[in-house]
Amino acid sequence: MADEKIKLIKEFLTNQDAKNTIDRSFSELISKKNRITINEFFDYYNNLFYDIPQLGALSHTELIDRSIEYLGDYEDPRDKEILNLNNEIDLLAQRINELELDQFENEFDDLTNTVLVTVLLKDGGWPNKFSRVKDLDRTTHRLIFDDYINDPIYKDYSYNYFQNGSFTFKTTSPTFQIWYSGFNDVKNNQDPVAWRTSNGGTYGAKVYSISEGEKTKTVNLTLTSAQAHNASYPPSWTPQ
Repeated sequence: MADEKIKLIKEFLTNQDAKNTIDRSFSELISKKNRITINEFFDYYNNLFYDIPQLGALSHTELIDRSIEYLGDYEDPRDKEILNLNNEIDLLAQRINELELDQFENEFDDLTNTVLVTVLLKDGGWPNKFSRVKDLDRTTHRLIFDDYINDPIYKDYSYNYFQNGSFTFKTTSPTFQIWYSGFNDVKNNQDPVAWRTSNGGTYGAKVYSISEGEKTKTVNLTLTSAQAHNASYPPSWTPQ
């Protein structure tokens, strides 16, 4: 038998060739024998669940963060549910506030009375000729409404404004007082003419009472002019 020659050819791969032909990923490097199935993974996970720390590198927090990162724009359905519940709570709170406000307004209206004040400024013999009164459009008259609960209401206007005027006030108080003071100069006379409320014959505020069940109280404020000796002009607004 003749000798046969066998030619052996040994091929070498360069580093570049190796990069192009060999898959260096974990899927190629990890032995198939060492891989576990998904079912096995969860079996291990369930067995080790309470042994895994809550925080740290190898923890439940790490698993959650990596899973959320992998999922991308992940939205927890519970967050949406919480948002919807919070919106419902806000709507309910708003509705409750509206109902309470309506109830308060109704109760307040039941307690609120209307006071209608009509003013009549008369000539009482001073001066002898009423046409001698000057500056009828000058702001030298004041009306004060005080119900002892709220801040007093001040109305500062002229004789012409108050004369035969009607004014409306709201109050929850069973009593209130009205004070009026008005002055005008008189032609050819050094003393002005005055219209002032009096209580018991003394210059000052007049006190009124609202009867139970009375929703509208009408006050006819009829004031007669009188000579005002040594009165300042314009007058002092503070009742004496």
